[in-house]
Amino acid sequence: MDKITLTNHIRDIDLKNKMFKVIDKAYSCMKNYDVKYTDFLNPYEVKNAISILNNFNDIKYTVDGGFNEAERKLICIYPYYMDYEDIEESIKVLQIEGNFKFKEVKHKDYLGALLNLGIKREKIGDINIHDNFCQVIVSKDIADFIIINLSKVSRNNVTIKEISKKDIFYINPKFKEVSFTVSSQRLDCLISGIYNISRQESLKLINAEKVFVDYEKITSASKILERENLISVRGKGRAIIEDIGDITKKGKIKVKVKLIV
Repeated sequence: MDKITLTNHIRDIDLKNKMFKVIDKAYSCMKNYDVKYTDFLNPYEVKNAISILNNFNDIKYTVDGGFNEAERKLICIYPYYMDYEDIEESIKVLQIEGNFKFKEVKHKDYLGALLNLGIKREKIGDINIHDNFCQVIVSKDIADFIIINLSKVSRNNVTIKEISKKDIFYINPKFKEVSFTVSSQRLDCLISGIYNISRQESLKLINAEKVFVDYEKITSASKILERENLISVRGKGRAIIEDIGDITKKGKIKVKVKLIV
């Protein structure tokens, strides 16, 4: 099957281009009997990649993000006769340490410091943040470069060391509950309620392709949302719909969400 046939169902150009790269790696693996790794992908991208890779008979693949709860993961594609345990590790785990007691350092600070080195986002997996350190999953080919070149995060001096997967320390994210009412379960209505913005502003965000539902880019304001949907708006954060409840006397729908803080 060719690229066009395998990706014919995908409308998002960015996603289609990423899947083209996955297909190229699968064909290379079949032709040259070598091992190939994708970049880090979000869960929706992984889902699409797996659907495509299942069309190939002479390869195997393993999804790996460094730890079970990882959100961003890469896919190792290898010949059918090999076992993943015998393949060289495709990722490295780095621990970035510093004295951050006088200033809170957030995810965007760590990510910004890494991107400022000229590293592409797709080479970076999950970033687990703790009080005085963070653990970041990266592609093995950039690990040494980061260790040598990253010296500051948000104006704080840092030190970096490589650790093993078994030393990854994951803490579940914290949430803030928010309740409100909406006239409809449409995406634009929910975004207005979650982020306390006008319906017009929510439409602008959707049209600007800044809104994702369960990691999928959504450009239709009329999409109906359900319980447990994960909404992500660039620049505003993420939220999980916890409950869509009863109708008020004024005909409004009660909604409860968990904002990820």
